[in-house]
Amino acid sequence: MRKTFCFGGSRLARRMSERAPMVDGCVFCDIARRAPTSSTALLYSVPYRCPHDDKVVAFRDINPSAFRHYLVIPIDHIPTVNSLHKTKDDHQLVSHMVKVGKDLLNQDAPNSEEHRFGFHQPPFNSVDHLHLHCLALPFMPSWRQVKYSPLGPLGGFIEAEKLLERIKPEAEVYS
Repeated sequence: MRKTFCFGGSRLARRMSERAPMVDGCVFCDIARRAPTSSTALLYSVPYRCPHDDKVVAFRDINPSAFRHYLVIPIDHIPTVNSLHKTKDDHQLVSHMVKVGKDLLNQDAPNSEEHRFGFHQPPFNSVDHLHLHCLALPFMPSWRQVKYSPLGPLGGFIEAEKLLERIKPEAEVYS
């Protein structure tokens, strides 16, 4: 089956724009479920480093932009940051993704002077499956930092902490 990066208005792209346990044709879903067609080595997965984690996996970016560049993805198919809501579950998921990314970079790049964590927002995301970029700087080559910068009202890259603020559940009001 042809892998798609989910651009355009095809029926497959529409199906991939919805939340689901797994989506056929999504390259990241194949990685998360360890499909036979995927040769991606996982850095964090059940049972490798996390015997009780059934929420996320992590792996190296195939086109790294920094000294270390990892991706942390949810196992379930969540298309983009726009699919996240102000719910406890979504907030906990993104918080967990950040923790996994920080742990990996602290282990693999402890001497890096700066780490950056964030997500590309549509239309600047390359794969319609939520993925956290975990970068141990410096950028390599240095011009790649442009890809990981916010673009104001155009969106671009959103740092993980800003996304967590945006999806933080509102406190319940009791009467």
